[in-house]
Amino acid sequence: MRLLPAAFAALLLTLATLGVACGSDSDTETLSPADGVDEIVRQVLESGEPEPAAGQDLELTRVIIPAGESIAPHTHPGLQLAIITEGTLTYTVIDGEVTVHHDSGTDGQTSETVTSGGTVDLVPGSSVMEVPGMVHEARNDGDQSVVIYLASLFPQGEPPSSPAQR
Repeated sequence: MRLLPAAFAALLLTLATLGVACGSDSDTETLSPADGVDEIVRQVLESGEPEPAAGQDLELTRVIIPAGESIAPHTHPGLQLAIITEGTLTYTVIDGEVTVHHDSGTDGQTSETVTSGGTVDLVPGSSVMEVPGMVHEARNDGDQSVVIYLASLFPQGEPPSSPAQR
């Protein structure tokens, strides 16, 4: 199923609301950037195996990246949709390409394609669709935490990311 960018943003925000309302088994389920997070936190808010995608896990995740932290080059084993809700994330594509939507879900939405070697600042309302095998890294050069909501569809049993092979 292919979602239009506005529908994508609405889906992520709806899933985020449902995931938070439904709760989580995570010890950090009530964590927010204001809680003084000093390391990168990945919180699974909701997960399941959708019947139409047998053998795949669907997850709604919140990632908090404190100021000054970075994520090393990595890939994902399946499709991952991401939307920034707080802070500014400096995102670099090392191998492959990604389409970035700015002001996702609004009348002012714009898009750009970032290719190998390209870097873009993702701000609240920016979204990306990461495909398997695309190598990327990110860092938070700002003075506040970055909060990202992810919707991921990965093969069962696979880790959410793997270090890039160089």
